[in-house]
Order: sequence, then C-alpha cells, then structure tokens
Amino acid sequence: MPVTASRSPNPRRIVLLAGPSGSGKGELSRRSGLPVLPLDEFYRDHDAPGLPRRYGIVDWDDPSSWDAGAALEALTSLAHDGSAEVPVYSIAESRRLGTGRLDAGEAPLVIAEGIFAAELIAPLTAAGLLAEALVLRRPAPVVFALRLARDLREHRKPPLTLLRRGWSLARAQAADVTRWQAAGMRPTGLHQGTRWLQRLAGSAEAEQHHHHAPARLPVLEITAVCFLRDGAQGTEVLAVRKRGTGSYMQVGGKLEPGESARDAAVREVGEELGVSLDPAELAPLGEFEAVAANEPGTMVRSTVWTTGTPLPDPLEVRAELADHRWVRLDHPGSGARLAPLMVQHILPALRDRR
Repeated sequence: MPVTASRSPNPRRIVLLAGPSGSGKGELSRRSGLPVLPLDEFYRDHDAPGLPRRYGIVDWDDPSSWDAGAALEALTSLAHDGSAEVPVYSIAESRRLGTGRLDAGEAPLVIAEGIFAAELIAPLTAAGLLAEALVLRRPAPVVFALRLARDLREHRKPPLTLLRRGWSLARAQAADVTRWQAAGMRPTGLHQGTRWLQRLAGSAEAEQHHHHAPARLPVLEITAVCFLRDGAQGTEVLAVRKRGTGSYMQVGGKLEPGESARDAAVREVGEELGVSLDPAELAPLGEFEAVAANEPGTMVRSTVWTTGTPLPDPLEVRAELADHRWVRLDHPGSGARLAPLMVQHILPALRDRR
C-alpha cells in the first residue's frame, strides 16, 4: 500500500560558534537575537567512565569529555521541529541536574556555541543544516581576565585550579584558534560577528519567505525492520540512530544491487544488531514514502517489516549505529527527533495493526 507523504517545510539551519573559554561567545549569541543552544550543557558527568584527566581533575577541554551525539540529536530536533529537550548541566558540580526545553520559535537560524562546536561541522554539513561556522577571536589577555572573572563569580572550580587552567588556555589560545580556522570556521570579532549574524538571519528569513518547492526529489529504495516489545506503559518499537546523525529510525538501510527487500532486511539486522533473522519470520507492514531524515534533497521509499524475533538484553548496536531507544507507539514523546518515515507512516501503521 504505497503512500506518498507531503514534504515538510525547510528546516532551520545552524550557526556554529567556537572560541576560547570566556571569550564572549555567549555575549555574541545574545546580541544576535537568535535562539541559542549552549553546547556546555552536553558535558558528561564527572563520574562517567573513561573521562580524560589533567591538573588532577577531569580535562573538560578534551572533546571526549563531551557528548557530541546528544548535541547533534538536539540540534536536529531544533532544526526540523523547532524545539528540543536539552540537559541542564552544572559546571560547578560537573554533572547534569535535569533537563529543560528549548524552543526556536519562528527563527530561521539557531546558534550552537561552545568550545567543541567544530566537532559538529561535518555532520551538520552532511545533513544540509549548517548555515555558518564562526570562531570568536579576541586578545589572549582580555580572554584570560574575562574567563577568570566569570569562573570565580560562578564558583566553577577552586581558585588555584582556575588559575592553572587559565594560564594553560592562554598559552594554547593562538593554536586553538588556528585549529578552529583549519576546521573551516570563519574568524570574527565581537562587533563584526554581531553584524554578520544579523545579516545572515535577515537573509535566511527572506529565503524562507520566498521559498518555492523544487521539482520532484530523487527517491532512495530502502528496507526497515520493526522490533516490538511490551513496555511498562504499552507497546514499544525499537528506534536506532546512525553515527553522525540526529534522527532515530528503524533498523535497516539501502538495498544492494540485485538484492530483494527481504534479503536486505536480514542482512541489515545482522550487521547492525548482530541478530540472525529467519526470512520467514518477517511480516510485511507496508511500503511507504517520506522525506529522508539524513540525506538532504532526497525521498525514501521503504519496504517495512515486523518480526517477533527476540532481541538480546542488553542490546548492543554495532556497525554504523551510535545508539538506540525504545519508543512508545501511543505516546512517542518529543525527547528525540524521529525520522519522518517513522512518524508519518510506521507508527500509525503499527497502531492500526493492533
């Protein structure tokens, strides 16, 4: 039963803003008037296993102390849905205190600011969501003074630790800015950056207002498999997220040349979950078409299957998958962005089948 979904509106685009700690990224973001996602909210808790250490504490300047996948997931939701669930992180306590909701409203751009912003250039570019990447460049003595005053005022760490870290960051600042530029970020000052962001926002808004739907998009043939389980609050379906992306979807993928949808489903489940499927266990749910979640300017046409094959507990995803979650059929929630194919077709079809 083929179904063609209406195309969703243009997503908001993301402006990445990096710069030394204390250089004024938050001030530049505030002056722009755009919604802001502080990337510091995605630091890992101080007791998470495997965190890097320096100065006798966790090295919070190392990207491995930060959850890039969660940040990308939130930005994808902001871009496509206009809101996202965001952690509330205490720098002083080095742990998450809870979550909050960030709404982008009607703004055509969202700023994501933090010292690890450059880590998101590649995945946002691949998703067609990157509008600009800026690095704030200011004199090292100014940044040192601003950072120390802020950190002492907010009691972020003991004073001696703040001084030691501050001197180290000041010595590394020139190399850090050079590295950010090499990653593709445009250097800017505070006032110049403010004017640039305001012009960029005006252009993006005009583009939204004058957008016309393009010709029919190319269609990618894929297959997907639904694993269901009885959760505490009702039936749940497995959703997975690929590395470098922010949307959750079903296990599956593209068909190889000459491969049937059923054979592709068996192969993908084996590669991504390490589970051997009996092809006879696959029951067709339908064939659906929707905007691709991770491939800009593309539609997907998917043959979707269900199976009663049990999954191992705990489940470990592999191959190109980054993580997974179980989604309630009746109340999918808004904590993560689900692929259009899942929202528009798969979840309704599963609900109708019960």
